Amino acid sequence: MADKTDEEEESGAVTPEDDVPMSFFDHLNELRKRLVRSAFGIVIAFIVCYVFVGELRTIMLVPFYDSWVSVGLEGKAQLQALSALETFLTDLRIAVIVAIFIAGPIVFYQMWMFIAPGLYRSERNLVVPFVATSAVMFLGGGVFCYYFVVPVATDFFLQYSLDTAAGGDAAVAITPNFTYQSYVQYETRLLLGFGAMFEFPLGVYFLTKAGVITHKTLLRHWKLMTLIFFIAGALLTPPEPVTQVLMAAPMIGLFWASVGVAFVVSKDERERIDRLETELAEMDDDESDDSIDPDDD
Repeated sequence: MADKTDEEEESGAVTPEDDVPMSFFDHLNELRKRLVRSAFGIVIAFIVCYVFVGELRTIMLVPFYDSWVSVGLEGKAQLQALSALETFLTDLRIAVIVAIFIAGPIVFYQMWMFIAPGLYRSERNLVVPFVATSAVMFLGGGVFCYYFVVPVATDFFLQYSLDTAAGGDAAVAITPNFTYQSYVQYETRLLLGFGAMFEFPLGVYFLTKAGVITHKTLLRHWKLMTLIFFIAGALLTPPEPVTQVLMAAPMIGLFWASVGVAFVVSKDERERIDRLETELAEMDDDESDDSIDPDDD
């Protein structure tokens, strides 16, 4: 098939190169193939992570130890295991979550290859930037959460539990016994949540590229989006303003970064529309001039 010109691609008069009609079941089969390959990449990463799960466990528990020291508790930091399988299953969870971050490039590559048949050749060449950006943003969200959000949230939970146990003369005493499973569970949820949240600008890029939204759409709803971010922060973090802001603030920052992304991506489309409007205006002027009778003067 001959190569298409830029003018043809911009006009929308052509379809993506090598476009082969696929049935619904063909799409399902392609999706299954990409999911299997992504799962295979995660499994390989999981095996490697489980070999080093002891080191990973130490890293995951650093925020808890720092909070244990910061609230003034003495002795060695302690987390309980309430069943024979709890430690083993929690170690598996750690290995799986870390494997997802490590296998991120493979997963995002398979995502790209699933949608690539519907793209133009110039768009398919974005595979490397897409995979690299997706992986870096996903990992960046996890790193931000680990160093800035988890320590603050852990400090709050630990201090709140100790204050509750020490306060008042209640008939029922509340003894804070923190478990290994519950701590790792809440920490990994935050890590995955922030990793997914940092993909927001990339999603905006593709929606803008597809013509679904523009930077004006985002600007028109910025107040609503800000409210949604703070509601999400209140639901996903401890019930106190510091950690809510720690989650809402980067989400707001990513929103405004996405506005910039949408503005840049839609630049060519805006220029094309401006050229079309100019051509239509010139055609109207020419028709008006032709309709004037010279003898009227």
